[in-house]
Amino acid sequence: MNAVAIGPLVFSGERFLAVIAVLVFIGVAEIASWRRPAQAEALRRWSLIAVLGWVIAARAGFVAMQFDSFRAAPLDALKLWQGGFAPQAGLFGLGLALFAALLRHPRAMTPLLLAATLAGTGVAIARVVLPDQTRGRLPAIHLAELSGRPFPLAETAGQPLVINLWASWCPPCRRELPMMMEVAAETKGAQILFVNQREATEVIESYLAGQSLGTTGVLRDPEGALMEAFGLLGLPTTLFFDAEGRLRAAHTGEISRAQLRAGLDDLERTTP
Repeated sequence: MNAVAIGPLVFSGERFLAVIAVLVFIGVAEIASWRRPAQAEALRRWSLIAVLGWVIAARAGFVAMQFDSFRAAPLDALKLWQGGFAPQAGLFGLGLALFAALLRHPRAMTPLLLAATLAGTGVAIARVVLPDQTRGRLPAIHLAELSGRPFPLAETAGQPLVINLWASWCPPCRRELPMMMEVAAETKGAQILFVNQREATEVIESYLAGQSLGTTGVLRDPEGALMEAFGLLGLPTTLFFDAEGRLRAAHTGEISRAQLRAGLDDLERTTP
């Protein structure tokens, strides 16, 4: 599952699953508080502590795994809206919170454990029911260089490839593009392409020049063929392909330096 659209809103798949988990957990705890008025205050307090425990631990775990990316900009660790969590570390934080609840309010443990179980079940069901769009291969289509010369994607086979789909009118695209171009210039062993969606050459060149950005790796997809090929719902989207041209991961929404590095590291591990 790459992304989910609810009306005009587009959520990345992992963020949508996180929303489901939090809503189910808080919802079950709230229902339990209605049924147990004497424990209502404790249940509400500890359900919030448990959610915060998961978020803090999961974020801390991700930051630790991508420490090099955060070392240069430590405040980026606070940008939770960009995503980047280690679920297993989050379970450790959740476990600590539940253990503390057991010590302080033993009677609250059963509803909290039920809430945690149902939240996990809800995520598992969502993974099965919702389509998985991180499938497929690099399509045999031709994009266009800014000069107008055709660029066959098939020629990129043989090395890991990252494709960032963007547009100049898209605020998160504008925020992440300078960072991604910087990472692209530093990266060896993988190619990063910036494929503009449905904008004219003049618009692209004017935007890049106005932002003092280069044109290396910038291509045009005037018909939005890549978005159509993978059923993508929004911009920006970053696609990670291994050396065999197989889609290994897709990230919808603004990507952080740490997430981009993590995706590149995963591709490197899959390269023989």
